[in-house]
Amino acid sequence: MKKTGMVSILLIVTVIFSGMLTAQEIDVIAVHFGNPEYAESLSKDAYPGFEFYTTDGNSYYYIEDQKMIGNPDYLKGYYGEVPEKMCFAANYTSDKDRAAYREGVIYIVGANGVIAAQTPPQLDPYESSDPELGKAVRKVKKGRYEDLAKAKKRQYLKETSVGERAPYRKADINKKGIGWMVGWNVPEITVYDGDWNAHSLNALTKDKNVVLVFYTMDGVQVKRGAKDGTIKEEYYNDKIANPDETAEEVAESESPGAFMKSMIKQAASGDDRYARFTAVLEEAKSLK
Repeated sequence: MKKTGMVSILLIVTVIFSGMLTAQEIDVIAVHFGNPEYAESLSKDAYPGFEFYTTDGNSYYYIEDQKMIGNPDYLKGYYGEVPEKMCFAANYTSDKDRAAYREGVIYIVGANGVIAAQTPPQLDPYESSDPELGKAVRKVKKGRYEDLAKAKKRQYLKETSVGERAPYRKADINKKGIGWMVGWNVPEITVYDGDWNAHSLNALTKDKNVVLVFYTMDGVQVKRGAKDGTIKEEYYNDKIANPDETAEEVAESESPGAFMKSMIKQAASGDDRYARFTAVLEEAKSLK
C-alpha cells in the first residue's frame, strides 16, 4: 500500500476515533428561576443525574388588561435577570405566542461553550417537543459544535434596564420566533445549589456538553397591569402539591377522616399544573 494511502486511512481512523472520544456524555443542568420555595414541589428523584440549582427568584411575568382599542402599554412576558440574559423575556416573544415560555425553556450547549439550540417561543412543551433540540444533542455528542456568532449578532433587543418593563411602542421584538441565543455563549448568571452556595452558570457549563433547562413550577410572581399600564395586582399562584408527599400522606393516614382529607388534597393536586410545569424537565430527560 502506498504511503499516501496509509496516511489517508490513518487520518480517517483518527477522525472517527476522536469523534468517539469527544463528549459522548451530556449533562443536564436544571435551574429553577422562580421563588426558590416553589422548587420544593418537584420530585427530584424522577430526574436522576440532573444537577439542580435555583436563583434568587427576582423574575416576574407581566400581563396587561386588554384595551378595547389600541395596543398595550408594555410587552407581555417574563422580566428579570434570568429571562432577559437568556433571551426568553418579553422582547423575544410576540402577541401571537400568548403565554410563551411559561413552562420553561431548554438550551443545548456544546463543550465549546456555544449554545447550539434553544426552545422556540411558539412551542408548548406540554403538548409537543422540538426536533431541533434532539438534532443539536446528536451533533454536540459527535463534537460538531455551533460556531460563535459575530458580535453584532449577539446583541440584546431589550433597551430598558433589567426588570423594567419594555414599552410596547417601538419595541424591538423577535418576530421570527427563532431561538435567539443560538451562537451565543452562556452568560454570567449566579445560581445556587442545595446548600445555597453561589455558582456561575457560565462556569457550570464550561468544557462539557449540556442540556440546560430553566423551569418554574409555577413559582414566578405575576404582575398584572391595568389598561393604562399601571400595576394593579401582584401575586403568586398557589404552590403545586408534590405528588410524592401527597401520596405519603394518604398512605400514613390512620383515621377515615384524615384519609379522606388526604385524598381530597391529592385530587386537588391532580390538576394539570404538575404535569404542565414538569413537561420541560421531561423533555430535557428525553434528550439525555
